[in-house]
Amino acid sequence: MNKEKLFFKISELEELTGITSTKIRYWTKKYKELNSQLRETPNSTHKLYHKDSIEIIITIDKYLKNINILSSKDNINQKLHNKLSSQIETVVKLKKIRDRLKNLLAVNS
Repeated sequence: MNKEKLFFKISELEELTGITSTKIRYWTKKYKELNSQLRETPNSTHKLYHKDSIEIIITIDKYLKNINILSSKDNINQKLHNKLSSQIETVVKLKKIRDRLKNLLAVNS
């Protein structure tokens, strides 16, 4: 009979997923999907996570990394947009100054 391990201590999850126990504890409080996987031992000395927690933890980590990448990309795009807008405004102002100078030179000629 194959006895597959169903529950893991947080230190085991940390080793299996590469996610720190601090993050796992935080995510357990924040995400009900992970919290629902939590079981306490009869004497409440250890909290045990169901094996399905491994996939949930990895999914949360990937999701948060993707959000950070997209957020960084949006920030870069916004900064680039701001920089280009500023340069366009400068060019418009310089063209107006050039036109005024041309008009002044034409009047004085």
